[in-house]
Amino acid sequence: MSAFILDKLLELQEKNAYPLHMPGHKRNLNFMPYDFRTMDLTETGEVDNLHNPQDIIKSSQSAMAELLGAEHSFYLVNGGTSGVVSAILGSCNEGDYVLVASNCHKSVYNALTLSGVKPIYISPEITEESLCGGINIRNLFRAFENYDIKAVIITSPTYEGFTCDIKTIADVAHKHNAILIVDECHGSHFVFSDKLPHTALSQGADIVVNSWHKTLPALNQAAVLSVKSDKVDIQRIKDSVSMTNTTSPSYPILASIDYARELLTTDKHLFTSYLELVREARAELVHCKVLKLVNESIKGEHDIYDIDITRFTIMVRSEMSGSDVAKILLDKYNLQIEMAGPHHIIAITSVADDEKGIKKFVKAITDLDKKLERKFIEKIPFTSPNVFEPEMTPRQVFYSQKEYLPLDKAVGKVPASIIMPYPPGIPVVSLGQKFTKENLENIRLLQHQDVNIIGIEDNKILVVKS
Repeated sequence: MSAFILDKLLELQEKNAYPLHMPGHKRNLNFMPYDFRTMDLTETGEVDNLHNPQDIIKSSQSAMAELLGAEHSFYLVNGGTSGVVSAILGSCNEGDYVLVASNCHKSVYNALTLSGVKPIYISPEITEESLCGGINIRNLFRAFENYDIKAVIITSPTYEGFTCDIKTIADVAHKHNAILIVDECHGSHFVFSDKLPHTALSQGADIVVNSWHKTLPALNQAAVLSVKSDKVDIQRIKDSVSMTNTTSPSYPILASIDYARELLTTDKHLFTSYLELVREARAELVHCKVLKLVNESIKGEHDIYDIDITRFTIMVRSEMSGSDVAKILLDKYNLQIEMAGPHHIIAITSVADDEKGIKKFVKAITDLDKKLERKFIEKIPFTSPNVFEPEMTPRQVFYSQKEYLPLDKAVGKVPASIIMPYPPGIPVVSLGQKFTKENLENIRLLQHQDVNIIGIEDNKILVVKS
């Protein structure tokens, strides 16, 4: 017999590849100085109760709300996923129209199913190299003109580090008596420096979810939901958070959120020196021609409002794929990046990164760039309407009878799941949307490019029975 998971983790621990990926503590003991194994407790009277905080958890959440500029902040030990579900369950009623950016995280689609709301999808703008941009404001107005929308749900920043014009989106939503929910899970660090994009809360969002474990020195699943709004029933949000948080919360996770908040608010120099290191790295990488860093010049294009400079999104403009580059970085340089797609890679840094690790990454990219020949990148096809209502709600899809059909026989049917090339994570068919001949043609093109497509198995799709 083998302890399969433990054995693999011990193997990776021995290999000790430098982590340019989540979680944000980067296994750096300077930012995680405590042995959390000894703190894995249950809800004794001395350590408060996450579901009814009256003591230390209440004090910590109040300090968090003050830091974030929120009226209320709630700790989450089931990750940002539980926060997104809580936000929708806590603010929307069954049958409400909710405007949903189609590039939202899986947790949003799960929340649509659980809540029974009616999604209206709004497609993000797409860059020339097939990355998700921002939400077009004209399309936003068009949605409100045609539907009685109660809430808007968007992702900002995106996985690639692009933010939307949150202030304008919030103003439009509020003008139409709707609320704005922002999945800001990849932007938890924004609050610690004015050199980074503005936080969604500071720009008028009503409910914001931050995954502290993604970009800050906290344990996996550490997240925070915050509310700043007179349009939200705070008691219902509390109840929803309690419903989606486990009744056996991890005190190590809670402690890691609390410690990261205290450390980073006390020592302001940590983020100052970190961002100086990031800017130096970007200044070197900007000269690469084949492994091309997406830089700040993209701001203003494709409705991208701002860019997170701590995230290195690099286009791979060569015969080599992003996966090939990732393999070289791991095998030759012992660098483990966050994500590799057909035409780009993503490396995530955090305040817990060290100078040697960042410089090693920069040297690896610049060395590899000199050895590659530049090639035109074939754009991944996306043809979703700007704003559209699906044929079925996600809840209807979930409870329907289903069957597997070959791709060409599925035209005209409603797929039982999202059909999405990943990366980049933009749906070809959103949940509840009918599968068309045009979708089929796009999928064939994606398959020709060897793009991994979620929702297709052996050239078959699970669809709703007629």
